[in-house]
Amino acid sequence: MARLYLLAATLNAWVFLLVLAGAFGVQLIVGDLPCPLCVVQRIALMLCALGSLHILINHRGGTLTRSHVATGCGIAIVAALIGATAAGRQMLLHIMPGDQGFGSPVLGLHLYTWCLIVFICQVAASGLMLLAIARLKEERTGPWWPTGITVVIFAAMVGGNLLSVIAEAGLNWELPPDPVEYLLFK
Repeated sequence: MARLYLLAATLNAWVFLLVLAGAFGVQLIVGDLPCPLCVVQRIALMLCALGSLHILINHRGGTLTRSHVATGCGIAIVAALIGATAAGRQMLLHIMPGDQGFGSPVLGLHLYTWCLIVFICQVAASGLMLLAIARLKEERTGPWWPTGITVVIFAAMVGGNLLSVIAEAGLNWELPPDPVEYLLFK
């Protein structure tokens, strides 16, 4: 059962890393810069992945405990609720008929709509993991090799997003409400 939790936590972290990579790709390839609400959603996505990483990193000793799983799921649920609030707010800003929304749609939906769907799925996935926690036996499982790769990719994604926000805001304390260029390079 512990290996199943580790697999679920690894897949969960990678789903969030892929969503962040997709948003980063839209930013760099299409040229749609993230607005302040988009940045909040990206931070929430990273925090959701951090919940899964908490489970993986604390398993390094070879034993997965119920406490580590519960804490990781709690981090992910709180982050998903924050992200869902930001995504819902952004959806409400663009709900009027004729409003084109912010940014380019991907598969017919804007990125903030996709984020809301991902955050709702995260709450459901974390809830399922918490429901099954009573069956988790604290047994020694040995090392879980995907942890190191996942942590390195996560750190690179956090660093890339941080540099992106710095480039977008320039030397200002605030992000522009409707960004069109990187202020650092202006």
